[in-house]
Amino acid sequence: MIYVRNIKDVKQNQFDDVFAIVRSYKGKQTWINQMAELSPSWKLFTIYRDLANRNEWNAETFQKIYVPQFLKEMHEPSARDYLNMVYVLGKKSSVALVCYCSDETLCHRSIVAGLLQGVGAEVELPSGTDYSYYYKMYKGV
Repeated sequence: MIYVRNIKDVKQNQFDDVFAIVRSYKGKQTWINQMAELSPSWKLFTIYRDLANRNEWNAETFQKIYVPQFLKEMHEPSARDYLNMVYVLGKKSSVALVCYCSDETLCHRSIVAGLLQGVGAEVELPSGTDYSYYYKMYKGV
C-alpha cells in the first residue's frame, strides 16, 4: 500500500519505507529518504513560490499553470522509473510519500497519487480522494 501524507504526519517505524518527494530535503530524520525525481523542478517550484508570494496560489492557478507543467515533468524517464519503483514497492510493503505542503489538493503529491491510482496502485490519502483523473490528463500530455 502507498500512503501519501504531509511530512509532519508520519512517524518512524510506521511504514516500511518513507520517501520525501521534495527537491531539497534537509530533515534530520534519517529514516526518511529523499526522492527528488517525484518533486517539481526548481523552475516549477519557483513559479509556485512566486504565485504564493503574490497571494495568487489557488485551485485555479494550480490547475491551469502547475498541473500541466508537473505532468510534463513526470514524463521524464527518471520520473517514470521512480513512479514504477513506488508502484512495485507498494505492492509488497507499506510506502509513504511525503512533502511539506499542508493542503493536499494544491500539492504535487495529489498528482503523484493520481498517477499511481490511475495504474491501479492501492493509494491511501488522508482525504480519501480519488485523483486518478490526473492519470488521464497525464496520458493526454
